[in-house]
Amino acid sequence: MFKSALMITAMIGALLAVGFELYAARGFAFLESASGLLITLWTIIPYLTLHAGYYFFEHPRIQKQWLSFSVIEVAVVAWLYFQTVVMYPDAQGGLIFLFLPVWQGTLNMLVGMLLYWRQSRLNRLP
Repeated sequence: MFKSALMITAMIGALLAVGFELYAARGFAFLESASGLLITLWTIIPYLTLHAGYYFFEHPRIQKQWLSFSVIEVAVVAWLYFQTVVMYPDAQGGLIFLFLPVWQGTLNMLVGMLLYWRQSRLNRLP
């Protein structure tokens, strides 16, 4: 159950991020350039790291915590994209597609390292 739920959560997050990117760009025209494709890849990378937890976490308790973190992160990031791109559009609003993935990736790695450490501690218990 964890594996499919995590895959669905990461996929929904990636689709929402690309959807907001398409909304901000007003169509698919930005995908014709190499920079548009790179920005799209950059936006999707944090969701690939969320999905990577599928391969690293084996303990059921840690899997549940990673899934909970993933759902909360996807919801908060979708809200931030909505606020920045839809509710309060600004000339600098597109910068969120550069900087939010950096913060997402950093948070994913920190939480992932913490949970991996906790998993190693739980595996040592009798």
